[in-house]
Order: sequence, then C-alpha cells, then structure tokens
Amino acid sequence: MARTIMTRLTHGGDLVPELERLAAQHGLTRGTVQVIGALKGAMLGFYQQEEKRYQIQAVSCPVEILSGLGNISLRDGRAMVHLHLVISGEDGHCLGGHAMRDCIIYAAEAVLTEVEGPPLVRTLDETTGLSLWDMDTV
Repeated sequence: MARTIMTRLTHGGDLVPELERLAAQHGLTRGTVQVIGALKGAMLGFYQQEEKRYQIQAVSCPVEILSGLGNISLRDGRAMVHLHLVISGEDGHCLGGHAMRDCIIYAAEAVLTEVEGPPLVRTLDETTGLSLWDMDTV
C-alpha cells in the first residue's frame, strides 16, 4: 500500500539533501514530492541543452516557495529527488528552475508520496547528458 509522509523540514537545512534524506529514511524508491514554504536563499538551475550543463542562478535574499514539485527515484542506488521550484521575492516577481544544492530552508513543509511499483532507477542518457529514468523501470 502506498504511503504519504507529511513533514516539516529542518530550519537551516539544505532543501534537496533534506528531502533525499527523508526519502531514504522512509525507504521511498518511487514517488512524488510537493513542498511549500520559504528559503533564506536559493540556487536554481536552467539546463543549457546545447552545452549539456546547468546554468546556475543564485538568489541571495529571502524568498517564498510558491510551488515545489518533483519526484523520487534511485540514482547509483541512493534516493534522488528531482525538484523544480517557483519562488517569489518580496516584490512578487517569480523565478523558477531546477532546485540545486544550497537552497537554504527558512521554513518548509513537504509531502512525499510513494508510488507503488518496483524502484524507479535513473541512468545516464547519452543523448541529453542527463540522468533520466531507465525505461525498463518505469
């Protein structure tokens, strides 16, 4: 039976590693993630397709997480959270992208939902240069 974990994340923690720790702690190998709250600062990535690398945008001021959506799978045998964020500063303007390391939590609440089935595994996709779901595990 699928499980849903609802939790408050650690103040001062790093958002993606914190979610990955929770997924591993609960043995989630296939699932979804939702998160809302606030960050002290953020690092967002935009994948440069031609160069096959992330362009990083640092946000060094407090922001609200308007929407955080992602999934849980395994990469190299460990829980991996792939998360995208839409954030807003005090002026209300939005910015979005791939959540990178160093998104520092001020206050956040997360919902991790298990999806039934075998572990979902990521492997390197040579075409895109990204670690994507192995279609044999989807």
